Amino acid sequence: MKKLMLIMVSILLCSTVVFASGATEGEEDKDVTLSVMWFNDANESDVFLDTIDEYLKANENVKVDMQVVSFSEYEQKLKLMISGGNPPDIARVTNNHLSSLGSSLEPINNYVDDISAVEDMFMPGSIAFAKDGDNLLAYPTEATANGMLVNLTAWENAGIDVKKLSKTWTWEQWEEAVKEVIKANDGMKYGLALDFSPHRYSTILFEFGGRQMNLDQSEVEFTNEGTINSINWFKRLHDEGLIPSSVWLGSENPAELFQAGLVACHIGGSWNINTYNTNVKDFEWCAVNTPKEEIRSSVPGGKFIASFKDSENKEEAMKLMAAFSSKESNEKYCADTFNLSARVDTDVPYISNKEDFTVFSEDLKVTPAFTALEWKASSLNKVYSYIREQIVQVLMGNISAEEATMNIDKEAAKF
Repeated sequence: MKKLMLIMVSILLCSTVVFASGATEGEEDKDVTLSVMWFNDANESDVFLDTIDEYLKANENVKVDMQVVSFSEYEQKLKLMISGGNPPDIARVTNNHLSSLGSSLEPINNYVDDISAVEDMFMPGSIAFAKDGDNLLAYPTEATANGMLVNLTAWENAGIDVKKLSKTWTWEQWEEAVKEVIKANDGMKYGLALDFSPHRYSTILFEFGGRQMNLDQSEVEFTNEGTINSINWFKRLHDEGLIPSSVWLGSENPAELFQAGLVACHIGGSWNINTYNTNVKDFEWCAVNTPKEEIRSSVPGGKFIASFKDSENKEEAMKLMAAFSSKESNEKYCADTFNLSARVDTDVPYISNKEDFTVFSEDLKVTPAFTALEWKASSLNKVYSYIREQIVQVLMGNISAEEATMNIDKEAAKF
């Protein structure tokens, strides 16, 4: 009788193991359709599908249902889906989206063995945007950066090897050299155009050792020596005519001034590489390292891929996102979308302008993470327009740089 009982228990245990194994196997092989929400700057949705094609072939149980939404409607639609408890499994998001949607995003930490190793694969600025405390909320996909683009023909006309000089130059050396460039080129009026944007201006601010917030990013704090020095430098270059007043005190587009051959250098975004590659026909141009003051810095931004706490298929979504974020996939995606990689180890095979993208990437790699943390703060973004207004008041001579920084701090304290 005891032998019979043992045999029956053994059979029962075996059947239980087989059932459990079968359930696990069935779960692994279960057909899954991942809902993906995307917006396009150009061709990103098509390139995304092309990039993950090999992954889908290797995982035949996984399908993708992609919905492409115009950027103007994207955030509102995504928030409605989240509030309704029906977010997509995967979504493309910007660094600004991460600030507003962070509480609804599913942390990657629980789906990887070594989160620190994952973070080390990407630019510090990109990771700073994607983190909430210890949690990594999204994989960086492509980065944006601010940097300097120069009229190479004009510099050559002045007999200056700007590519060599820019490897180590300071703002003082740039100023001396760019005056020679203006002299050597008929029709060239200015040394530098800077976008009418606090974000682009902060490139200068950070390089002069300035900060827009206190050290723990808890409140806006413009009243510091580096920030004041950067504003005074900016005003002096306007007063001396090295920077056109028509941009910050008018309505001229700095990119158009550069394309017209009126300005030797333009500090703009990495997307200008695409613009100038298409539009500039009358002279040679290139990207160079931004001159150094206290530090050398860019300002990071970019796009990311994320899943949500209420997503139906988080585990499969995380697997696909990890595969899409690999070195090989990221190189293909960035090459085919003509974007800057957010990874530190890529060698993107761009069909053109590879050297220009590399220069922007070099500046981004030495950019402190706090630059991203500052622009991540909602309190800073609430006074974005006011920052611009106060700098304009300084350029017009109505107030001092010290007064402008105090005014910005007072305005930010209202929020």
